[in-house]
Amino acid sequence: MSRLKHLLFVRSFLPYPTDALNGGTFVSLENLQTLTNVMNCRWTKEVIQMMPNLKKLVISYEHDGQTEWSSYCFENFVHLLQLEVLKCFFFGKSYIKYQDPLMVNFAFPQNLKRLTLSGCRISWKNMAIVGSLSYLEVLKLKYHAFEGPVWESKNGEFPRLKLLLIYMTDLEHWKVDEMHFPSLEHLSLKYCYNLVEIPSGIGKIQTLRKMELCECSTSVMTSAEVIKEEQMRLGNNDFQVLSS
Repeated sequence: MSRLKHLLFVRSFLPYPTDALNGGTFVSLENLQTLTNVMNCRWTKEVIQMMPNLKKLVISYEHDGQTEWSSYCFENFVHLLQLEVLKCFFFGKSYIKYQDPLMVNFAFPQNLKRLTLSGCRISWKNMAIVGSLSYLEVLKLKYHAFEGPVWESKNGEFPRLKLLLIYMTDLEHWKVDEMHFPSLEHLSLKYCYNLVEIPSGIGKIQTLRKMELCECSTSVMTSAEVIKEEQMRLGNNDFQVLSS
């Protein structure tokens, strides 16, 4: 077990290792790099110490509406210093609007490069905890990962983000300055039915290469064409707008 590098499950519940609680020691998985499809795992310091070199982690939570979010110890993610890819999915009664306590408990490792969040239903005002990840290159927000009518991006956030996917949200107004996503190359908006328009600031991002739109409003499509014209004016003749 100590040499194990990749551990892939099909939605499995891992029992909490209790040997240490009974005077024993935890099994060491110091070579483990990949752990996927684990359900409702509690990230205690002891569990983190078992697998300190994780690079990819895929986890899911079926919240019963009664268990305190703090019991899952999400704040200890920050100690996974080698973690580069994190995918976190929430199902069931976690679908309660604005789970701000959930975000308060999150502390993402600073070396994270790819992050997928789904079903969290966190207020957009708490985006800073993600935007502050200076090495983040790919961010995928699915099934109301963040909620609320307004997202106001901030200066200094997402310095290296190249791909942003927003998939199914109630977002209406997105406020962006041209300096907010300095490295963005690919923007994908899917099933954003309430979004009024793509902010004009997006059109001034010189690194932008592609926008992908699916099931968005007519006004969003119109703003996409305006952005395409702006990109062409900036000399980005290869800029693409893909719609379906």
